[in-house]
Amino acid sequence: MSRDPSLPSDIDMRAFLLRFIQDPKHPDGITVPPENQREFLMLFGLIQRVRRLTQAYLRLERDGFLSEGSVLVRAALEHAVIAQWAYLTPGGIDRLHVSLAIAQADVAKSMMAYSKDPEWVTLEQHLRGLVPPGAALPKFSGKDAMMTELDSIKFLAASYRVLSQVGHVTHQAALDFVTEDQGVVRLRTNPESMEQDHLLYALCGFCMLVAWLHARLEADEEEVLRLKEMSVRLHLPWRLDTHMPRDRRRFPDEDNDDSAASEQVD
Repeated sequence: MSRDPSLPSDIDMRAFLLRFIQDPKHPDGITVPPENQREFLMLFGLIQRVRRLTQAYLRLERDGFLSEGSVLVRAALEHAVIAQWAYLTPGGIDRLHVSLAIAQADVAKSMMAYSKDPEWVTLEQHLRGLVPPGAALPKFSGKDAMMTELDSIKFLAASYRVLSQVGHVTHQAALDFVTEDQGVVRLRTNPESMEQDHLLYALCGFCMLVAWLHARLEADEEEVLRLKEMSVRLHLPWRLDTHMPRDRRRFPDEDNDDSAASEQVD
């Protein structure tokens, strides 16, 4: 299959990913305005997870595990979307805090079922007491979910569905390793690669979403401008809220400069 001409060049996409991984803006540390510090502490782990997932994907790709690397790209999608939703919707940071606290307590609760160590009971009770009041995050995918609310042209949903094929038991597990040619069934140890350009493009999109968040939280207007310029050149979104109703936007008076966020290319 020929290369999709609507996608950015391979060189440009890899240059952006390399820039994101190397994080050249922070050789001497990170400076965050006091009013953004709580949000930054809540979101930095999600941002950094996307950075490390990207680095891990590129290593797998280099070693011939492109298909398996799609699992990491899917994880990057989830972290980037949740970070954007938490930051861009009213009360989103508080809801993220509740969800993370519940998840931590739930891990201890699960261990209680498999371990006789009484310390798990004590830990679960302690962690449950630390859960803040209020609602947790909505579900990630499906009707009335975070991804659905942010996904103006179904790019996220389509990417999520395709990228999930390797992470779950699907038809792809059989089709990747068994082929038939003129009635002869053959086994193969390596799957056929997914469309590498589309995989790279999706990953670039998720990286751009969290790179913009990072710059925004640092109030680094020069970096925000650079990222917007890269977004336009690479046809990538940098924020996912501009199509939403004003009452669902934390920053309803901020318009998208050139609609790159709502004109994603799949």
